[in-house]
Amino acid sequence: MGSVVKGAMVSGALMDGVITPTNSTLTDQPITTGGVKKSSWFNHNGGSNISVDASGALEVSSNSYMMQLAMKEARFKYVEGGALTMNPSIFSKLRGYFNQFGLGVNTGIDIPGESTGLKGASGRSHIGSALDESFGNYDAYTTMQVAQYMSTIANGGYRIAPHIVQSIRGTSKNGKLGPVKATVMPKVLNHIDMTKAQRDVVKRGLYDVVHGTNTYKTGGELDTIKPEISAKTGTAQTFYNGNETVTLSLASFAPSTNPQVVVALAMPNLGVNAESNNMQLAKRIYAAYWKEVQSTSTVK
Repeated sequence: MGSVVKGAMVSGALMDGVITPTNSTLTDQPITTGGVKKSSWFNHNGGSNISVDASGALEVSSNSYMMQLAMKEARFKYVEGGALTMNPSIFSKLRGYFNQFGLGVNTGIDIPGESTGLKGASGRSHIGSALDESFGNYDAYTTMQVAQYMSTIANGGYRIAPHIVQSIRGTSKNGKLGPVKATVMPKVLNHIDMTKAQRDVVKRGLYDVVHGTNTYKTGGELDTIKPEISAKTGTAQTFYNGNETVTLSLASFAPSTNPQVVVALAMPNLGVNAESNNMQLAKRIYAAYWKEVQSTSTVK
């Protein structure tokens, strides 16, 4: 799904204690280990090194920041150009935090055949992929999982099972709908143990993706949506039938200050020159939602 999952990565690092709401600034720089260089989209060669805190890293979608968090969580001291000797247990640690938000596990939706996504290999020979995992370019998730993850952030940390069925009704003698036999109630699957200060770091970053002031913010095209939204965009490098492609994703909630709706989407196997298709689609979805489903006049 790409960078859309970085909110979960930052949340995990906050819970792990490797950063705090008041001490989270790192330098975005290319990460070079064992002859392999990985970087953020705006800083491939180190000419745009900038200092960012956790919220700012979400705003500009810093891959470097997420990789540095992963190394800190693995208790690994990074040396430029050195070997990446992290313990493979870092895969389980990162996935454990992601799972709390619904990424990589069953969401509990009330339809059969749900996929939990795909996990990449996690042995010592694949340790370099742990860095890819940190910025969303390794394991694969479903769009429903992405929606649940963003909903969990929006509602204060409660992972709630999505459901299609609202109620079950009987049938009257004339064949029409009868009385309600059962009503499906919200089911909380888990609650994420984060402080308000930690949650605010993540929510501020998602708000700034759209409304921030940094030149490198990735969701500025969404700032015309009303009521205003908070979001995270994603771009994953993928391959289809032997050709290089991209998967564009987006997860968001609105309104930013009193969330009532989540929009999550994924657009797989687009041409490598695809850029803002995900944001253009999100704008159309929100416009349709506020027009056809819920009036903005009811938003408090």
